[in-house]
Amino acid sequence: MRARMRGQKTSYHHGDLKQGLMEAAATLIDIRGRHALTMREAARRAGVSEAAPYRHFANLDELLGAVALEGYDMLIGDIESVSSAKAVREAYFAFAADFPGRYELMFGKLGDRKAATRRKHLVADLAELVERAGGLAALHGEASLRLAGLDG
Repeated sequence: MRARMRGQKTSYHHGDLKQGLMEAAATLIDIRGRHALTMREAARRAGVSEAAPYRHFANLDELLGAVALEGYDMLIGDIESVSSAKAVREAYFAFAADFPGRYELMFGKLGDRKAATRRKHLVADLAELVERAGGLAALHGEASLRLAGLDG
C-alpha cells in the first residue's frame, strides 16, 4: 500500500532506517506540511533516538531533498503506468491530492544542492512524460489551484 492513512505513525523495527525516516518525514509533511518537519519529529515518528537520523542525513535539508526526490520517483512511476493523456492527467492530479505536502515540497525551494541538481533531471523527465496531457506547466498550475481550493 503506497499511501499511509492520515495520522498513522510509522515505526522502525531494525529494517531500513533511512527509508523509515523518509516515510515518517513524508507522512508528517503530507499531514501538516513541510514546516512541521524537524529531525527530532522524524526520529520520534520513526521510533528511534533523536541522534539516529544523522546517521543517514547530514541535516533537515538533506532529508527534505530525499523525500522530494522519492516523490518524483513515485509520480513518474504513476504516470508511466498509464497510457492515455486523460489517464496521465488523472494520475498527476491524484498524486497531488493524495500527497499534498510532498507535492508542494517537490516543486518548492530545496536547500540540498545534490537533491536540487537531481530534481532538474527528474523534472525534465516528468515534463516529457506529461507533454501529451497538456504539459507540465498546465498540469502543475491546475494541481496547485486545486490544492489551494481554487479549482471551481
